[in-house]
Amino acid sequence: MKFIIESTVTVLVGIIISMILLRKTDKKKNTFLKILVYIYSPLTLWSAYFFVRYLMLSGLPMALFWAELAFFGLIRIIMLTAEIKGKPVIKISKIVRIIYRSCFAAGLIAFIVIEGLIINDMNTTPQNGLDYVVVLGAGVSKDVPSPTLCYRIEKAGEYMQNNPNTILIASGGQGPDEWISEGECIKKYLVGVYGIPEERILVEDKSTSTEENLRFSRQLIEKDDASVGIITSSFHEYRAGLIAEREGYKDIYSIPADSVFPMGIHYTVREFFGVVYLLIR
Repeated sequence: MKFIIESTVTVLVGIIISMILLRKTDKKKNTFLKILVYIYSPLTLWSAYFFVRYLMLSGLPMALFWAELAFFGLIRIIMLTAEIKGKPVIKISKIVRIIYRSCFAAGLIAFIVIEGLIINDMNTTPQNGLDYVVVLGAGVSKDVPSPTLCYRIEKAGEYMQNNPNTILIASGGQGPDEWISEGECIKKYLVGVYGIPEERILVEDKSTSTEENLRFSRQLIEKDDASVGIITSSFHEYRAGLIAEREGYKDIYSIPADSVFPMGIHYTVREFFGVVYLLIR
């Protein structure tokens, strides 16, 4: 709730800043540019706010994206405001404007479409009665699952309790700072905390990426046409589904686990770049 309130206030302040910047301009001219200022100002201020918020949670490398976004927005606000007032910072030729706006529009449309697909999978209702579910690993600290992995284990435990005939594949290798593999960690908590019988759990403990998670797990599935659910963080479901199709899964379903809030916002935005990279490589 605190994050939502702070975000709302930040956006409102951004709108007020736009009004102040444009208060002495001709109301009948440069309408499109003014609309852009009203869009950029709250987004820029919110990006700066989220940079500070995320910096405290995860450190500079992960938060740097939002600082870069805020800086870009600030530059655009300065340029747009100057142009509206008839004192452009840089004189840009018409052809360059057309190229920039075309590229920006294409990128924005791609972002909206792909994020729409990501968000759609984030809100998928799990299909019951699947033959298998694959739980994708995440970080483990010694032998304790990370918050992200905890959410995935929780979703897996809930699904397995409600679907007694489903077989689970716990997938994930062992990192340098992990005492046990992510697959073993998933199994350990499903058995110990959720009471899932060991014979219903298969462990894949060699993978180091999502591609390997799904490739190696596929080798443990006996039937080519088996129905398979993928349990991963909600923001990761869409890309995981694309990878599963490439790895030969024929009947796949999304079983989205909750994400750590508000960090999930960052990961949801970042997934756009992950999906684009997957599609073009």
